[in-house]
Amino acid sequence: MINILRSFLEFLSAGFYALVFSCVYLMTTVSCAQSVTKVSEKSEVSTPLISFEVVGDSVPNPLGGRVGVAQRGEKIIQTRDGQCTLCHAIPGFKGQVGNLGPLLEGVGTRLTSGQIRLRIINSSLLNTQTIMPSYYKVQGLENVDPKWRGIPLMNEQQIEDVVTYLVSLKETQK
Repeated sequence: MINILRSFLEFLSAGFYALVFSCVYLMTTVSCAQSVTKVSEKSEVSTPLISFEVVGDSVPNPLGGRVGVAQRGEKIIQTRDGQCTLCHAIPGFKGQVGNLGPLLEGVGTRLTSGQIRLRIINSSLLNTQTIMPSYYKVQGLENVDPKWRGIPLMNEQQIEDVVTYLVSLKETQK
């Protein structure tokens, strides 16, 4: 079976193969890093998450009142810290990008900061079938390495940095 799969993958173009690999990697590593299995109270300590209020399709207030910095958000988006390029094309990014998620070009025109914030915090609150990881969730998840249990993929400051950067993407390139 492995040989058949290997032969099939050899016929795929390098770009498509890399995309498939990226998607499989995302599904296995990100879901493992973000997911938390049900644990006993005495064996695990969760990182306390700041509460937030969902209003309609957004979280209008910054997490913990933090102020984001667009330059840090851009770095998070374009690096392994956020892993956003596995699924999204990002303006100005020269590396390989995925096409499973929407283009982020012009997202600051299409969505408010609160709408972007909710999608990063926990997109499944809008769409239960989403493939986007929940970056600020630690409960109700499965198959997490014990060293990552109870730790969100992004902290409050990282989320606000990413929100600030994405809101700045107002114009689409022509």
